[in-house]
Amino acid sequence: MLNHTARGLLLTALLISPLSQAANLQFMGRSVASEMTSAEVTEFKQSIAQALNEAPDLRTINWQSQTSARYGRVKIKYSYKNNGQECRKAIFDLRNEEQRRDFFHFDACKQSNGKWVVSETAATEFSKDDWNQLKAIFVDTIENNRDGETAEWARGGNSASITPRTTLKNEHNHCRVMDITLQDKAGDTSAGVYTFCKDEYQWRRQAP
Repeated sequence: MLNHTARGLLLTALLISPLSQAANLQFMGRSVASEMTSAEVTEFKQSIAQALNEAPDLRTINWQSQTSARYGRVKIKYSYKNNGQECRKAIFDLRNEEQRRDFFHFDACKQSNGKWVVSETAATEFSKDDWNQLKAIFVDTIENNRDGETAEWARGGNSASITPRTTLKNEHNHCRVMDITLQDKAGDTSAGVYTFCKDEYQWRRQAP
């Protein structure tokens, strides 16, 4: 399993480096990516770019090497704006024939030149405890707040607001459109609008 620093280096290499030779990834040690040929690196980079540029939220782009048993996937979890810049949260999963894997989450933001770069955003600054508290507040808000009624949260300099925008309810569906805004202690802001529908057990986010 790669540590946090190695993960960041790997993603940076795959997203923005030219990588004309597979040897460029040898610094990654025994990562699956370090075993890939130049052609495989190029192909997988194309899958990452396709996912970031074209895939709707919750969609997975799969990749299979044409010359080995290595394969991978990139899943877009959600899209948002960070200080007005287009960003996406994604899952990266790369495996070899021994089922060793490079797997982690990352946030990438689109630059003015159209390139995606691994980025630190307000959304990445929230801790696991922050997210757990926010989930509880979100459930209470989506269940009980009226449209336009905002729930506020703050902890350790980070803050958030959750507002139901619209409720869509009929005999078959009960859905709500939710505005979610996060602000970290540095003042950076991540914001998005998402639709959730309730099944028998819980609220589930819907693909666009």
